[in-house]
Amino acid sequence: MNAQTALRFRRPMQVRELARYRSGGTFPLCPQCGAAMEREYQNFCDRCGQRLGWRELRRAMVVSRD
Repeated sequence: MNAQTALRFRRPMQVRELARYRSGGTFPLCPQCGAAMEREYQNFCDRCGQRLGWRELRRAMVVSRD
C-alpha cells in the first residue's frame, strides 16, 4: 500500500447507504468496499479498514439486497 492510499483510509468516509434484506435486517454499508457491517457507529470497517463517519446516517439511502 502506498502512502497516498494509506492516507485515504485514514480520512473518514461518511456512511450513506443501508442494505435492507428480505429477512428484515437493515445494515450500514461501508462506503469504500460496500460490505454490510453488523454494527452501527464502529470507527472502522472490519473488512477493509476504512475509517467511518456517521453524520450522514439519518439521510442514508436504503437499498434492497437479496
